[in-house]
Amino acid sequence: MAVPAPAHPFFLRLADGRVWAGVEFTPGGFVCIHHPDEHNLCTIAVSIDGLLADRPAGHELHGATVEEYR
Repeated sequence: MAVPAPAHPFFLRLADGRVWAGVEFTPGGFVCIHHPDEHNLCTIAVSIDGLLADRPAGHELHGATVEEYR
């Protein structure tokens, strides 16, 4: 039986000031980000770096920063 991966919550602060909640699962590092303005919509990525990499200007995630959840 597979063992569930531990989850590490974080906040993603968008360049426009909005804050989205996310969680990183380890090992493996894949992440899930909740889009609070859209019902039942999440983005899944292989890593936080992968989530934020190569986002063009104008994309919601362009310029976003990760803040540790406390």
